[in-house]
Amino acid sequence: MRLRVDLAPRPPYHDELIVVVDALRATTSITILLENGAREVWVASSTGVLRDRARTGDLLLGEREGLPPEGFHHGTSPAALEQLDVDGRRVFFTSDNLPAALESVEHANGVWLASLRNAPLIVEKLVEAAPERVAVVCAGFRGTEALDDAFAAGLLVRALASRQVPLSLGDAARLSAALPVAFANPLEALMTSASGRYLLGMGFEDDLVAASRVGADRNLPILAGSEQTGSERLFRFTASP
Repeated sequence: MRLRVDLAPRPPYHDELIVVVDALRATTSITILLENGAREVWVASSTGVLRDRARTGDLLLGEREGLPPEGFHHGTSPAALEQLDVDGRRVFFTSDNLPAALESVEHANGVWLASLRNAPLIVEKLVEAAPERVAVVCAGFRGTEALDDAFAAGLLVRALASRQVPLSLGDAARLSAALPVAFANPLEALMTSASGRYLLGMGFEDDLVAASRVGADRNLPILAGSEQTGSERLFRFTASP
């Protein structure tokens, strides 16, 4: 398996299986939503497009600088979403960093969403599928690399190596694999990251705790389709069978 880690999106992507990581907070939140029974999660950057698409019974969840946009039901706090009843509902979701990352990978050979919470399952699925080429794409924070995403990517690399999967690693993959050794535990890594410090400053410490729970969810969000609405691309995620 040829495994690369992109610390920020580096399109174009074509024949790789893509694993997108936005540990704080979008991929963590979407994993929780599907784990708790959401029927599907639609992701886009435009709040207006999502408001137009949502119907009675659908949920609008989003963040702009950490807070819900106007007219949205809830934010994207993982700790809050753990308590939200989403069973059987459609969710329309936006965040600061994930939509742009998805737009950069949509032509790849499959897109999965990873977080610390579903990292062990991601590893199992990669071992099972044995794709020839995998790119772990970190969504980043405000247009640059993010320690929380790189830490999660490194955890995936180390876990795959421990399964004795034959790996060909790029330098960024080797760098990220060193991060789980550098921190005492996942929560410390999240709290050290720029995005973690930002969330702590806004009072979202519980989100970092929720996002740090490695293996808490047995759910793999996969890209099940996308649609174009004007200049906006909407991405539909469902739970892998």
